[in-house]
Amino acid sequence: MKEHYNGKNFWDKEKSWRIEYPLTDDIIQKAEAMLDITFPETFKRLMKEQNGGELTYPYFMFPDRPEKYHLDIDPIHFEEDDVSIISSEDLLEEANLPKDLIILWWDFHHWLVMDYRFTKENPPIQYIQEDYSTEKMSWKYIKMADTFDDFLKQLFRIVD
Repeated sequence: MKEHYNGKNFWDKEKSWRIEYPLTDDIIQKAEAMLDITFPETFKRLMKEQNGGELTYPYFMFPDRPEKYHLDIDPIHFEEDDVSIISSEDLLEEANLPKDLIILWWDFHHWLVMDYRFTKENPPIQYIQEDYSTEKMSWKYIKMADTFDDFLKQLFRIVD
């Protein structure tokens, strides 16, 4: 049975990883300035609680696929030798996607992102998938939620 996220216990404290980077307001402000965006308030609050890791409600579903996908969130930091939300730009460039996206989940064929292409704050959450319906591969964008808060309502866990 599915149990949806209820606004409590976002991080799975028993499966903690990547918490070696404590997050401060200064780091958030530096990241926002570097990316020229404003993270959603709920996102900032959750990341300050624990800077990335496993979620208690880790699953989400894409609108066109019956499978559930597992989400964990990378931390925000500026260490060059480790993955961070800040390093989204390199992955996006490699996939030939716009740099105005913040990656929440990806597997190179499908992406879940905060889409800042048309706004600097409160971005929609987009699902991006490879589209081979034309001769040249392109990307198809499907809105998952109008806001990060709306997307959180889609997260779930499986309970007996």
